[in-house]
Amino acid sequence: MELFRRHGLLVVIAALIFAGNNAAGYMATGGFIPSYASSPAVGHERTDVLVAVTYGAGVWFVFTYLAGYLSDKIGRKNTYFLGFGAQLLACFPLFWLINTGSLPMLYVAMTIFSVGLGLAYGPQAALYSEMFPASVRFSGVSISYALGAILGGAFAPTIATALVQATGGTEAVSLYLVGMTLISLVAVSLVRDRSGLDLSIRHQAEQEVGAHVFDRRTAAVPNEPTQVN
Repeated sequence: MELFRRHGLLVVIAALIFAGNNAAGYMATGGFIPSYASSPAVGHERTDVLVAVTYGAGVWFVFTYLAGYLSDKIGRKNTYFLGFGAQLLACFPLFWLINTGSLPMLYVAMTIFSVGLGLAYGPQAALYSEMFPASVRFSGVSISYALGAILGGAFAPTIATALVQATGGTEAVSLYLVGMTLISLVAVSLVRDRSGLDLSIRHQAEQEVGAHVFDRRTAAVPNEPTQVN
């Protein structure tokens, strides 16, 4: 209750930041790409597709690690912008390559798609931790993550399947991923990069304010004690 009373808007923004990445990720891990690529429309063997998806997960892991490093160097938001930019660029080529029916092109598709996924996932733990003050941080991070997963990934495979059935192609699925990524891109632009913020309870007052652009408050700095020589 304390979290939603004092930081409700921040929870919504944090959830939307994750939604775009999670929607894209569930295209692979949630089963849509394995099902679609092994369907008669494309024609790959199920095992070949699962191996390609596992390879994509490895690429995702590598770029998640790289993004964590980058976020310490260039900032959380800048790393997110790189990730969501790469994700946007991959939304249409992903299915163009899969639809060729070529197994090497499937690997290329999983490569370019997973780069953006990793870059937009690596900074998340640090960004979330720096968004919420110490007294509600566990609740803020966990609830925002869960809401983002529901909004982004829970229904993504079902939506993608329905779009293919309704339109007869994958262009609508790509547009859906573009839309979800743009929502997250806007959401991350609404938070302030607070890299290096002291996360201890001693700095609660500083953590309480200024996490998003709508909050223009500044923390009151206690007067330093006068030193007597």
